[in-house]
Amino acid sequence: MPLLHANGIELHYHVQGKGIPIVFLHPPTMGSRLFTYLRNDLARDHRTLLFDFRGHGRSASSASPITFPLLIEDTCRLMDALDIESAYLCGYSMGTMVALEALLTHPERFRGAALLSGMPSVSGPSAKFLARSGLAAASLRAKQLMALAESLSHADNPEAFQRLRAESVSGDPTKWREYIAAGLAYSATDRLQAIRQPILLLYGQKDQNMLPYARMLQSGLPNAASAWIPGTGHRLPISAADMTGRLIRGWIDFLEKRDEPREEAGFGRRVAPEERAPSTEERSFGSASFADPDASGSRPEPGAYR
Repeated sequence: MPLLHANGIELHYHVQGKGIPIVFLHPPTMGSRLFTYLRNDLARDHRTLLFDFRGHGRSASSASPITFPLLIEDTCRLMDALDIESAYLCGYSMGTMVALEALLTHPERFRGAALLSGMPSVSGPSAKFLARSGLAAASLRAKQLMALAESLSHADNPEAFQRLRAESVSGDPTKWREYIAAGLAYSATDRLQAIRQPILLLYGQKDQNMLPYARMLQSGLPNAASAWIPGTGHRLPISAADMTGRLIRGWIDFLEKRDEPREEAGFGRRVAPEERAPSTEERSFGSASFADPDASGSRPEPGAYR
C-alpha cells in the first residue's frame, strides 16, 4: 500500500478495481487490512479504497487529536487526491459511527453507506465496557496486548493473524485512545432522520449485543434496508466476507440501476422496531433478497491475504 500526503499527513492507502467507488472505514486499533476479503471481492466491479486512519496501521500519527470530523476530513482530502468525487462508505463496528457522521456532514460526497455491525452511539453496558476497557488499555500503552487481542479475535488463519497484528502494532496507541474516546462521546441517535442517503445494515445473527443498536438504526433511518447473516457474530468482514460482499454488491447494484420498484425488491420497507429482531423471516430476507450476478463465492485462499 502506498503513501499519499492528504490533509497535512501521510496516509497509507490502497486502491483496487474499477467502477462505483467504495471507501472502507475501520474501527480503533485495527487498520484497513481487516477489509482484505471484502476488498478482493468487491474490487471485481467497484473501485475500492482502503486506508489507515491517522495513527493507525502504517499511516503517520499527528499532534492533532483524533475527532470524527478530522477523520472525515482526511477521508475527503484523500478522495480529492485520488479524483473520487463521491463514493459509498463501508464502515465496520465503531467505523460505522464515522460513516454516519460523514453522511450527515458531507451528503454531497457520500452516496450511502453499508454499516457492518453498526451503532449510532455506544450506549449499551456491554459495548461501553468493551470500549472503556480498550480506552484504559490504550491509556496504559498496552500496545502489544491490544494488537494481539484484536488480531486474534479477527483472524481466521495464521497468515491473516500475522498480517493483522503487524499492521496494528505499527499504530500509535495515543491515537487509538483518542478514537475510542471520540466514539464514547458520540451519538447520532437524535439525528438519524436527517440522513437521507440509503443505508444497508448488516449484522451477524449471533451478535445479540447489537440488537438494541440495530433497532435504533432501523427505526430512526428513513431509507434503510437490513439483513441478519446466519451463523456468524460481530466480525463480518472476516467471518462472513462472502455473504457480506454479495449483499453490498447487490444493494449498490440495485440503487444504481433502480430497474424495479423499491418495495418489490424488498428495499425500503418500513417495519416496526419490534419486528426487526433477527427472526427466521428476516434472516431469510438477508440471505436471499439481494441478487448477486456471481454467487459462486469469491473469498480468497489464505495465501491471498495481502
